[in-house]
Amino acid sequence: MRIAFFAPHKHIDHPLPSGDLIIGRTLHDFLQAQGHELLIASRARLRHITGRPLEWPGLFLELQRTLKRVRDFNPDIWLTYHSYYKSPDLLGPYISAKLGIPYAIYQGVFATKYRRNLRTWPGYMINKHALLHADHVFANKKLDFENLSRIILPQKLTRTHVGIKTEQFSYNSGGEAEIRRKHSLEGKQVILSAAMLREDVKAESITDLINAFAPLSKKYPQVVLLIAGDGEARSRLQDFAAQKAGNRIHFLGRIKREELHKYYSAADLFAYPGINEALGMVYLEAQCCGLPVVAYSTSGPKEAVSHGETGLLSPEKDIPALTANLEKLLLDSNLRETMAKAAPFRIKKYFDLSANLLEVEWKLNKISHWRY
Repeated sequence: MRIAFFAPHKHIDHPLPSGDLIIGRTLHDFLQAQGHELLIASRARLRHITGRPLEWPGLFLELQRTLKRVRDFNPDIWLTYHSYYKSPDLLGPYISAKLGIPYAIYQGVFATKYRRNLRTWPGYMINKHALLHADHVFANKKLDFENLSRIILPQKLTRTHVGIKTEQFSYNSGGEAEIRRKHSLEGKQVILSAAMLREDVKAESITDLINAFAPLSKKYPQVVLLIAGDGEARSRLQDFAAQKAGNRIHFLGRIKREELHKYYSAADLFAYPGINEALGMVYLEAQCCGLPVVAYSTSGPKEAVSHGETGLLSPEKDIPALTANLEKLLLDSNLRETMAKAAPFRIKKYFDLSANLLEVEWKLNKISHWRY
């Protein structure tokens, strides 16, 4: 297939890392590795575009340039990654119709609550237009699939899952020994967390985790919390952590993705509350390495973690419940071991990247041949 690929939220070679970026880049690279020819149709970033009218003339020019670029490429299909009310796809429906090619959306999102607010209504309507004009929509979360089912015909909607390269995330005894030696963790129980330390819900989640860990740091001298990740909130969070738990919380900075499995292997459990988390790739990675997870029962963690089977979830902002779940897993080695065995099995069953993307590729191939 020749595929015109567009990511309106954030183009896949954007320098700022995120879970969404990883998913989009992985989808693109997988299809390319399968032998398909892909064109980045446009690098226009449409995040909050409805509230930036000064950029609309430039977007109109970009639409014309993209049309020419894509027409010269002569694709079999247009594929948009992640269209929702904040970053609705303004280019795909128009250009695919103009060129007479199928139009597909991977990770379509729809929620009627955004039609009730004047600020979000324009993005809601543009995104709904894109979804209704798509020949096929892939939903990789249960809630999105249920919401999309209200406006998309069953034959045009596929439930899929995001995933990870499970072979890259498995328990590594050598890695465990290396990391425990490097950070003087011998004889310690280790809670690991990982997040971008941005001044938003990411920092809020880490703040909640620090508050939940603080009472445990006073009760259990052998327990430490490691936090991997970097960002503008790091310095402030370090000061807060020192105030709440002394030297029992260690900030590791940014860890290379290919090194993360060693840190998961060195920990006893993984904890990240996940406020407003869409899914959370770190939950999948940690479980694949055999770590039980502690998080809030918000939509993302609830999708990634099976409560009572591979982790413990609690209501959002309930810090005492978060503390209780951390303590329960720290004290109950049998429960940790049971979850550690169940977690990799579940991830490989539902979140194996290659298997999930092969299904997407098959469907795209089928759609792209509709016009012949």
